[in-house]
Amino acid sequence: MSNAAPKALQKDAETQSHMQVPEDRNLIDWLISIIAVGMAVWHIHIAFTGGYESTFQRTVTYLFGMSLVFLVFRDRHEKGWRLAVSVILFFATVAALSYPILNLDYFLGRLFLVDPIRTEDFIFGTIALLVTWEASRRTINNALPAISAFFVAYTYFGPYFPGALAHKGATWERIIDHQFMTTDGLYTLPVGVFSVFIFLFVLFGSFLDRMGAADFYVKLSIAAAGRLRGGPAKAAIFASGMTGSITGSVNANVATTGPFTIPLMKRTGFKPETAAGIETAASTGGQIMPPIMGVSAFLIVEFTGISYWEIVKVSILPAVLYFASVYAMVHLEARKGGVRGMPADQLPPVWPILKDGWYYLLPPLIIMALIMAGRPVPQAGLVGIASVVVIAFIKGTINLFATAPNNKPSAGDIFGAIKYGIWNVFYAMELGARRSLPILAAVGSVGIIMGVLYQTGLGLKFSSLVITLSFGNLFLGIVMVGLASFVLGMGLPTSAAYIVLSVMAVPALLELGEPFALSLLAAHLIVFWFSLDSSFTPPVCVPAYTAAGIADAKPNKAAWAAFRTAKGMYVIPMLFAFSPLLLLNQPFNLGETFLTAFIGFMGMAAMMVGFLYVRIGWPERCLWGVATFCLFWPNTITHIAGLILFVVLFISQRQRYVKEHGEAPSRA
Repeated sequence: MSNAAPKALQKDAETQSHMQVPEDRNLIDWLISIIAVGMAVWHIHIAFTGGYESTFQRTVTYLFGMSLVFLVFRDRHEKGWRLAVSVILFFATVAALSYPILNLDYFLGRLFLVDPIRTEDFIFGTIALLVTWEASRRTINNALPAISAFFVAYTYFGPYFPGALAHKGATWERIIDHQFMTTDGLYTLPVGVFSVFIFLFVLFGSFLDRMGAADFYVKLSIAAAGRLRGGPAKAAIFASGMTGSITGSVNANVATTGPFTIPLMKRTGFKPETAAGIETAASTGGQIMPPIMGVSAFLIVEFTGISYWEIVKVSILPAVLYFASVYAMVHLEARKGGVRGMPADQLPPVWPILKDGWYYLLPPLIIMALIMAGRPVPQAGLVGIASVVVIAFIKGTINLFATAPNNKPSAGDIFGAIKYGIWNVFYAMELGARRSLPILAAVGSVGIIMGVLYQTGLGLKFSSLVITLSFGNLFLGIVMVGLASFVLGMGLPTSAAYIVLSVMAVPALLELGEPFALSLLAAHLIVFWFSLDSSFTPPVCVPAYTAAGIADAKPNKAAWAAFRTAKGMYVIPMLFAFSPLLLLNQPFNLGETFLTAFIGFMGMAAMMVGFLYVRIGWPERCLWGVATFCLFWPNTITHIAGLILFVVLFISQRQRYVKEHGEAPSRA
C-alpha cells in the first residue's frame, strides 16, 4: 500500500494537468482545441436536435473522445519514439472509429452472428479494443484496462474456467462481431448516456467553473461556517457539497476546494491526515448531491426508465443525512481536539459575498426548475449552459462600463471585451471536452465488460451466486454487493463500478428481500452508493491520496481518516432497503425515519470519535452503539428505545462535563 499512494498521487496530478488548457500553444495544441470545440458543438447539437441513430451517434462521440485522448494525455515535450507512438495511436483511432461511420449502412444491415465478418471488420475491431484499453490506461489507471482485457480473455477461454464459471467460449471473430459490430459491446448503453447526458453536464460545470462559481462557493462557505467550532472543516462540507453538485467528480472536487479548505483546517488545529480525510469524505458527498449527482445518476435514468426528477427528489434527504453524518464527525473531532473556529476579524461577512456573487446560484436553480417543470434533461442542461453565458455577458458588460472613464468605454475596450468573452466560451468548451475524457474512456472499457456479461451470461451467473451464498437473505446479499463494490472500486472509477454492479448485482437484489422487497430504484441506488466507496476506502482511494498530497499528510493515514469520516455511505444504502427513506408518498413514516436516522448519525459519531462533551470509554461506546442501532432499525418501538437511551447518554455526558469543569459546555 505504501507504493500505491505515490503512484496514485502522480497519476491524479497528471490528469489534473492535462485538464488545463495550455497558454503556449503549438500545432498539436491547436488541433486539440479544434477537436475539443468540435466535440462540444456536436453534443450541444445532439441536445438541441434530439440526436441520431444510436450506432452513428455513439460512434461519432467515441471518435471525438478517443482521438483527443492520445493528443491530450501525453507529455507536451515528448519527442522521438514517444511522440511517434502518440501520433500513430491518434491516426489508428481515427481510422478504426471512422470505419463504422463511413460504412453505416453495412453495419445496420448485416445480421449479427449470421453474416461473416470481413477482414477489415476484424482489423479495425481489434484496433478499437486496443486503443480503448490504452486510452483507459492513460486517463485513469492500469487496473481498468487489465480488468476489461481479463473479461475478454474470459470470453475466449471460457471452457477452461472452473465450475459454474465455465462456458463454451467464443472465437476472436465472434468477440469482434459482438463488441465492435453491434451496440451491445463497445458502443453499449453507457456511451449512449455519455453522448446524451453526461458530456452536456460536464460542459455545464466547465462553463460555471470558468465563470468563477467554485471560488464563490468556497468563499461563501468559509464566511458562513468559519466562525463555528472547526469552522474550516465545516466550510469544506458546504463547499464540497455545492461544488460537487455541479462537477459530479470526487477528484475534481478535492482539487478545487481542497487547496482552500485543507490549509485552513490545519491552521485551526486539525491534523493533516484528519483534514485530508474530511475533505475526501465531503467531496465524495458531492456525487450524491442533486442536481447533478455525478455521472452515474444519468445512468440510473437509463437503466431504470425512471425520470431524472424522480431520482433527484428521492435523493435529497439521503444526501442531507450523509452530509449530517460527516458534519457530526467533524464537530466531535473538533470538540475532542479543542479546535476552535476562525477569528471573526479573519473572516469576511456573508452578505457582501452573497450580494456580489448571488448570480452564481442561478444556473443550477434554472436547471432544477426546468426539470421540475418536466422539460427533457438535455434541454435543461442546454438552457443551463446558455444561462451561464448570458450571466457572464451581463457581468462583463457591467464591469466594462463601471471601469471605463466616465462610464464610457472606447471602441477598443468594447472590441477587447467581446474578444475576451468569445475566447472564454471556446476555452470552457475545450475544458469541458478535456474533463470528459476519463469518463468516456471508462465507459468505453466498461462497455467491453458489459458486452462480455451479455455474451457469456456471466451477469446471470453472478446473480445466482449472490442469491445462493446469501441464503436468500437480503441483508447478506447487500453485504456481498458491498464487498464486490469494494473489490471493483480498487480498479474502477465510480461510474464504471456502478455500471458493472448494476448489470451483475441488481437482478440478485430484486430477487431477494422477503419480507423487505426492494423496488428497482432502491436496488440501483444501493449499488450507486456502494460504488462511491472506492473514493475513500483503502488500499486504493485516489481522491484521499490527492487530498493527502494537498495536506502534506501520510496517504495511508489520510485514507483511513476518510474511511472513518464517510461511514454514512455504508449505512444509508441499508436504510434504502429496510426503511421508508425513499417513499415520498408516506410522509409520516419518512419523517420518522429521517429524524431517527439524523439522531442516529450523531450517536454513531460519538461512538466512533469516543467523545461528546467528555471522553467516552469502551463500555459507554457500546451503549452508544446500541442506541445508534435502535435508531437506525426500521421499527417505531426500537426508535423510541434508541431515542430514550440516546437522551440518557447525552444528559450523562453533559453532567460529567459540568462536574469536571464547573460550568455548562459552550455551544461553540
